[in-house]
Amino acid sequence: MATVFYFLPDPPPPLTEEEKAELAALKDRPIVFDEDRPPTTDEQADETIYLMRKYNTRRITKEIKMAEFPERFQKRKSEAVG
Repeated sequence: MATVFYFLPDPPPPLTEEEKAELAALKDRPIVFDEDRPPTTDEQADETIYLMRKYNTRRITKEIKMAEFPERFQKRKSEAVG
């Protein structure tokens, strides 16, 4: 497998007027939630922050959640059997 390196200008180029206008227009748009991305509760946010700090990572995987909260996954497994 080949390794590909990407080099970004340092510092990045300034935003164009078009990009600035696009960002300004997005600031006024509301956040839209749906069934794929429901709003996060305060409890879920606190849990995620706890796990990120404990495991020193920004990506919480299913394996981390299974290690921390095995009862959640055992319940689902038993429901699938019956």
